[in-house]
Amino acid sequence: MTKQAHYTPMARQLFGQYLDSAIDLDMLIGRLQEMELQLMADEEVDEEEEGVNNKRLWFRFFAGDDMKISITEIAEELRNPSHPNAMILLRGIAFGLAEDELEVHYS
Repeated sequence: MTKQAHYTPMARQLFGQYLDSAIDLDMLIGRLQEMELQLMADEEVDEEEEGVNNKRLWFRFFAGDDMKISITEIAEELRNPSHPNAMILLRGIAFGLAEDELEVHYS
């Protein structure tokens, strides 16, 4: 696990905008994917000789959250906003933002 504190403010802003309906799910996912691509590009420069990069960006929304949720999983969960899993995820995101506990990881 490598915590990416540099990307946390950007992720916090994106999730906040999504919760406030300032951006839609597609925009949220697209911007998160851009963050992941930037991390992948940075990693390739640092570890070019190691081969294929299987690392992914993932999030922990609050302390005690033992889930590692990826961008793909976020997209899947939030596609159906009336599903209980989507509601649980939205509450977790809101709680993490309110408590300033959101973490961005890349591993």
